[in-house]
Amino acid sequence: MSSFYQYGIEIKRSSGQTKVKCPKCSHERRKKSEPCLSVNIDEGIWNCHNCGWAGALKKHNYMAEINYTKPKPKTITSVYTKEFLSYFKERGISEKTLLANKVSEGKEYMPQCEKERNTIQFNYYRNNELINVKYRDGDKNFKLVKNAERILYGLDDIVGKKEIIIVEGEIDKLSFYEAGIKNCISVPNGASNLKLEYLKDLSEDLERVYIAVDIDEPGVKLSEELSRRLGRDICYRVEFDGYKDSNDLLANKGIDSLNQIIKNAKAYPLEGVIDVNLFDKDIDVLFNEGLKRGDLTGHNDFDEKFSFTTSQLTVITGVPTHGKSNWLEHICMRLSAKHNWNFGVFSPEHYPLSLHFSVLAEKFVGKSFRKDTMYERMSRGELAWAKRFISKHYHWIRPDGDVFTIDKILKAAAGLVKRYGIKGLIIDPYNKIHASFNGQSETQYINEFLTKLTIFKQKYDLHIFLVAHPRKMSKKDNGLYEVPTLYDIAGSANFYNQVDNGITVYRDFQTGNSHVYVQKVKFRHIGEIGESVFKYNIQNGRYNQLDEEQDFSMYKKESINQLKIM
Repeated sequence: MSSFYQYGIEIKRSSGQTKVKCPKCSHERRKKSEPCLSVNIDEGIWNCHNCGWAGALKKHNYMAEINYTKPKPKTITSVYTKEFLSYFKERGISEKTLLANKVSEGKEYMPQCEKERNTIQFNYYRNNELINVKYRDGDKNFKLVKNAERILYGLDDIVGKKEIIIVEGEIDKLSFYEAGIKNCISVPNGASNLKLEYLKDLSEDLERVYIAVDIDEPGVKLSEELSRRLGRDICYRVEFDGYKDSNDLLANKGIDSLNQIIKNAKAYPLEGVIDVNLFDKDIDVLFNEGLKRGDLTGHNDFDEKFSFTTSQLTVITGVPTHGKSNWLEHICMRLSAKHNWNFGVFSPEHYPLSLHFSVLAEKFVGKSFRKDTMYERMSRGELAWAKRFISKHYHWIRPDGDVFTIDKILKAAAGLVKRYGIKGLIIDPYNKIHASFNGQSETQYINEFLTKLTIFKQKYDLHIFLVAHPRKMSKKDNGLYEVPTLYDIAGSANFYNQVDNGITVYRDFQTGNSHVYVQKVKFRHIGEIGESVFKYNIQNGRYNQLDEEQDFSMYKKESINQLKIM
C-alpha cells in the first residue's frame, strides 16, 4: 500500500480528516503556511481547495485509484461555421462567451447515427487541464469521452468562490456567463443520474449555493439531492419566472432576467423558521399521489408490517445474543441490493473490520466466508464481487481517539452524505457512545441525544438505525426472558417517546426462531404494530420467514454478471 508521504503529504494524525499544506501549490502562495489540502486519512484521499490537486492511495485491487482516459489537449480558436454561431445566437449566446468557455466545433463519430456528424464540443477542464468532452450533434445526440472522468462543467470558474450556481446543462452555464455571472457550473450528465461523485471537487468552504435546474420531475429530484448533500442551510432555489430553464429565460427576456432570478432565489428553511412556500410542491405531490409506503425488503409478511423510508429514527432492541445486530444487517443488505441504499456504519463492537466485512459478505453472496466450514464456501470471484458491492454501499465511521461522541459520529456521517449519498446511518450500539452529562440527569442527556439524531435525520434526509440494549432483564418461570419493549431500554422512556419506530428482535431458543416485534410506528403509511417470525440461516447469516425457502443466491446477480472480474 502506498503512503501519503510518497506524495509529499505530511500528516501528523493516524486517522480521521485533517487539513495540511499542499505540496503542489503552498510554496507558491502568499500565505505559505495556510493549510489548503483536505485529507481523509481513513479513505486515503485528498483534495486541494486552492489548486484542485486530488488523488487517492492505492490499497486493495477493488479500491485502487481509477485510471481515467483523458482526451488529447486542444487549442480553441474562433473558427466557427455560420450555422454554429447562428444556433447559439438564437439562444442569446455570443461568440465571445463561446470562446471564453472554450467551446469548440468539429466532426465526431456519433454512435446513435453510426456516422460522423458536425458537433458542438463542450470541453470540461479542471485546473486548465482537459478532462472530458461532451459532443452534441444537431439531433440532440450526446456522447462523452469513453472511460474519462465525469466532472462539473466550468470548474475553473469557481476556484476560490464562496458563492456558486449549479445548473443542469452546459448551455445553461453559458447563459449565466453571457449575463456576466461567471461563478456557475453544470452537472455533467443532466438530472437523471443522482450518483453525484463529481461533488468531491467542490470546496468545503462554500457559503451559498444557488440551485438553478429544470423544474420537471428529474430536475426536482436533482435539486433535492444536491441540497441534501451540500447542506440545505447554504442552498437557495432558483425559479425561472414560468420559463423552462435559464437559457429559455435568457432567450425570451434578456440578460437582466438572469441576474434578477438570482436575487429572487428562495432560501431553504432558516433555522427555526418554516414557510409553506418552501414545501408547497411537496403538498401538491402528497395531494395528487397520496402517502406512499417506503422501500420493502421482499419478506412479504414483514413488509405488510413495516417499510423503510428516509427522515426516520428507528430503535432496535433485544436481549443480548438474540441477534438484533445480525438481523438489522440482513435487512440493510437487502435494502442495499434491492433499492441501492448506501450506509454509514458506526459499530465499534464489530472489530476488526475485516471480520465485520466477512459477515456482510456472507449475506451478500449467500455462501460461507469461513475457511474451515462444512458448508459451501464462496469462491474468490464471488469474494471480489462482495468487495466491490460492499465498498460501494458501506462506509465505516471510526472517529479519532478513544472517546466516541455523538457529535464526532454525526460530523463523519454528514461527510458521507455529501460524498456517497448515504441514505442510512447505523449506530450500533448506543452504549458505546461516550456520554458527557455536564450536570444533566441521564434522562436529560438521552433527551438531548435523541433530539440531535432527530434534527440530523431531518436535515440530511436519512434513516437512522439506533441499536440499544435493554436494562438487565428478568427471566420467566420457564427460564426464558420476557420480550423487552422500548421502555425497557436502559436509561430513559425517551427511547419510546422520541423515536419514529421501535423494533424488538427476540430469539426463542426452544424453536430456534427469531420473533421480530414492530412495537411502534409513528406514521401509519410506514407500517403497523405486529409480529413476524424469521428463521436464521447459519450457512450465510441471512434470515428467511417460515413460509420462505432458504436463499443461497448472490444478491444483484444480474448486474454483477455484466461486469468483468479483474
